[in-house]
Amino acid sequence: MLAGLTALAVAANVFAAPSLPPETTVLAAPRAGYVLPGCSRVTAGPVDGGWDPSDADIADMEVALASTLGSLGNLPVYSHGTESPDPLTYVANDPRWQREIIGIIRAGRPVVYGNYLPADIDVNSARLPSDICDGGPIFFGVEYDLATGTITHLSFNGGLGGPFWPTYAP
Repeated sequence: MLAGLTALAVAANVFAAPSLPPETTVLAAPRAGYVLPGCSRVTAGPVDGGWDPSDADIADMEVALASTLGSLGNLPVYSHGTESPDPLTYVANDPRWQREIIGIIRAGRPVVYGNYLPADIDVNSARLPSDICDGGPIFFGVEYDLATGTITHLSFNGGLGGPFWPTYAP
């Protein structure tokens, strides 16, 4: 009997819904025309509308983001070790960042947008998503296309004196 209960508990854990990463705030879906925060970084323009992403959608974006940031470290225009925390060493559910998540629509497709900032930054919860100017590449915005399972836009903040990392938009 005990072995059967243990097997059920293990099976339930395997099929449990993913939990949100630490320091995650999911924001209300925006209306058409909303412009994502981008004081010192390039955005992909106004959105066509919004929707509510699931925890699984956010978990999928986290995995794709970790892979994309890791691969950017192999390109000469992105420099390891210039920032702390280093975005190029990002792992899924990385506790070094907090995230503000919004479900947006682009060209009729559901996209998960993430506004990432270091976990030790205090944000004004009355003014979300945070729109931080400068700060460098430790602040970034990412768009994840749900249908293709890929990062479609990744843009880093600039900073006084650099470094200035280019926008990733395959």
